[in-house]
Amino acid sequence: MKRSAALFAIWSLLIHQVVESRKTLQPKVIDPECECGVSGEGVGNRIVGGVISVPHTFPWVAAIFVRGSLHCGGTLINDRYILTAGHCVKWTNQNDLSVWLGIHDIENRDGGVVSPIEQVILHDGFRSDFLHDTNDIALIKLKYPVRYNENIKPVCLPYRESDYTNHKVSATGWGRVTTSGNASRFLRQADLKVMPWSDCRNTSFGNHLTKSMLCAYNDDTDACQGDSGGPLLFKRQDDKYEIVGVVSWGIGCARRGMPGIYVKTTDYLDWITARTTTAIYCADN
Repeated sequence: MKRSAALFAIWSLLIHQVVESRKTLQPKVIDPECECGVSGEGVGNRIVGGVISVPHTFPWVAAIFVRGSLHCGGTLINDRYILTAGHCVKWTNQNDLSVWLGIHDIENRDGGVVSPIEQVILHDGFRSDFLHDTNDIALIKLKYPVRYNENIKPVCLPYRESDYTNHKVSATGWGRVTTSGNASRFLRQADLKVMPWSDCRNTSFGNHLTKSMLCAYNDDTDACQGDSGGPLLFKRQDDKYEIVGVVSWGIGCARRGMPGIYVKTTDYLDWITARTTTAIYCADN
């Protein structure tokens, strides 16, 4: 009898721990009055390797500056957190960082909002070598909740089981227009396609890839320096956007046969949600 009672107590404790752990993997609060991934549409004048987006087409894209100079991109995923690349924050003093939301022109930020930073959260498994970074993902926690408007909205997170192979996606950012050129003044987008894993493994990147990376490619189009940390976006059939990748690394920019490498967001959903329990997410209806 005592043994049965002890086993029951242990079983109850295990069930409680599982339930509690599952709770930590869910957004703490969802606001049904706002929706994620809602965008304006349109395309403007062409630039090298991509197009200038119509202002505020992608209202979740954040510009990350270091001492006033463009450093990286990021993505607003809820009212408190920016998702970005780990290498964008690993070697940078938090006090030197600033996050701007709601801007299209980095030389004229009128109407934009600069958000004070409370904390930088780098993935514990982040590793860097001479070519690439592994677990290249980080969160920037903003000091105050973001007030949404037409120019500032969060993107949707992807569904865990989603497979984007051969689907069209878009990378956005203010990065260089050419490998040795200057940053783009205006937010631009590059339309790409997610490569099959086997095809990406057959490139010169080969064994440098892990299953938590995505490869995306299009002839003469690519993300470049300054785009790091920005989103790789997939437009769903309901016209909402979700972030399927984070700009991570590559060799040069827009080299023939050389895809860009992105952090595979679906592999980090547990990590993201467990660290953003203080946030309010918009509904993904």
